[in-house]
Amino acid sequence: MLVSFTQTYGDDRTKLHEIYSRDKRLIEFKNCFDLNIHSFHNCSLRTIENYKKLNKVKNSEYMIFNDVPYSFTIKALKIKLKNIGCTHFFFSQDDTFSADNDNVDWDELTEYIKEFKGNFMINLYYNIDHINSTYIPLDIKNSFSVYYLTTINFAKKTWAGMDDQAYICTSDLLPIIYDSLYEKKGSVWGCEMYLKEKFSKSAIPRYVTNKTIFRNYNILGRNINRKLENIRDLYRKKLYAG
Repeated sequence: MLVSFTQTYGDDRTKLHEIYSRDKRLIEFKNCFDLNIHSFHNCSLRTIENYKKLNKVKNSEYMIFNDVPYSFTIKALKIKLKNIGCTHFFFSQDDTFSADNDNVDWDELTEYIKEFKGNFMINLYYNIDHINSTYIPLDIKNSFSVYYLTTINFAKKTWAGMDDQAYICTSDLLPIIYDSLYEKKGSVWGCEMYLKEKFSKSAIPRYVTNKTIFRNYNILGRNINRKLENIRDLYRKKLYAG
């Protein structure tokens, strides 16, 4: 069972939900999944209902959390995924939108994911040119190529071995990524710092492709040092309407 997950926390994210409703390629990708979970963390009923009106993704289900730590929402998600028999998991933030994916065949990508033997993760933001363009592809498909990397390769570039950029992985990796110590970290910032530190020393698969398929566009919240650049990029893709 292929499951996607996105979470909104707070009430200042309506602009992102509007952008999401225009992102045809992201919607097409999510429609390849058996279940699409959108979680709301400390959101008002107005924010939740507004999202539901804009949401064009089929097989959607909603989780609502109030007055609990961020890490609790991930713990609850893991329990749900295990109970419903999730085999593959797509994670994206609510500010994750399309990048260089116009020529990616979603059917080819999802078939590749389902048929891959063993545990893996494919990061859908970083492409091989971000890391080392001399690497030899693990697999070459018609619309994308896949390169074998681990979290240590990212840490050696002084980036986070694991961060909140979009990825898809086999479900057996989730207890390793979001372990019992993660569940105790509470805030989203504490959780992110824990993953960064943990995977600077611990290796799990973190493959990349030859494309930046999705990326986070930071235009709201605390990390907005490239806000204007991100807005311009969204505008060029006809996703931002002012």
